[in-house]
Amino acid sequence: MTGQNCLVSLPAEPVSAAAASVTRAMSWLMGERTQSLPSDRALAQQLEKTVPWLEESLEINRAFLYHCAEFLTRQVDIDQFVTLSAGPYRPWPGRRTDLQPPCGAVPGSVVVHVHTPTGTGEAGPSCNHPHTYAGLDQMLSLLSTPALEALDHRRPVGVLIDDPGAWTDSDHLVLGLDRLRDWLPPGSAIALTHATTDLAPAKVRPQEDHAVRLRAEATGRPYQPRTRAEIESMLAPWPLAGEGVVATGGFFPDHAHAQLPEHHSSAYAAVALHPLQADRQAGPGTAAVPASNACGVP
Repeated sequence: MTGQNCLVSLPAEPVSAAAASVTRAMSWLMGERTQSLPSDRALAQQLEKTVPWLEESLEINRAFLYHCAEFLTRQVDIDQFVTLSAGPYRPWPGRRTDLQPPCGAVPGSVVVHVHTPTGTGEAGPSCNHPHTYAGLDQMLSLLSTPALEALDHRRPVGVLIDDPGAWTDSDHLVLGLDRLRDWLPPGSAIALTHATTDLAPAKVRPQEDHAVRLRAEATGRPYQPRTRAEIESMLAPWPLAGEGVVATGGFFPDHAHAQLPEHHSSAYAAVALHPLQADRQAGPGTAAVPASNACGVP
């Protein structure tokens, strides 16, 4: 089994053009001009005007997932991953290494990409790792898909979730995460970013709220940023690494974005460790190594 598996493409769930518009708009902001429509560009420009730190937010969340893959490999010996994102990961031309797709963070690792039904509906990622389509509310179908046969279920798996939760009903999200935890082998981990407006100081909170409305109007679906307490509850009962649920840009203190104001993240991040992983990481009579000190981030 190698990290460069043959491409496995399963039929996508129906995705309306409206539901994909936010994903395409974000891709356009980051320099990907294929697949974008005039309406996508207009939405991107509206969002960027409303929250001028939007491009930084996209960078912060992409970089977190890249460094998280490195962290999980170096700190807890995970070298196979499932990514869950709103659309196919593609390289961002001219951007730093840690802004490239997270599947490149650990060369030789086994990776399966999962795109949610609110994604772009494109044919697949630019790499040749297996990929399929499902959301956190579709865990039963996802966990039985042939794409996951690329993983060795006798060894730990790292799941990197890139903010699909904001489009998912809370009950479905909790149920999906419960099923995912039940399926993951001992020693596994779940890394998650999730949109929030908690971090916005009072003077910019109206801008964040307006950006939420723009996303909802563009997709016709509720867009639900969540609080720290809600995210902690979703990830329970697995223990959280480091400081728990924190602003994404502050998870790794020596991260390139760590000195930016917290609200530039526009999202929380957390890493939940399988209880057996947390015990093994700490060892008898020792304290667990904080995730924030675990990898040397340039």
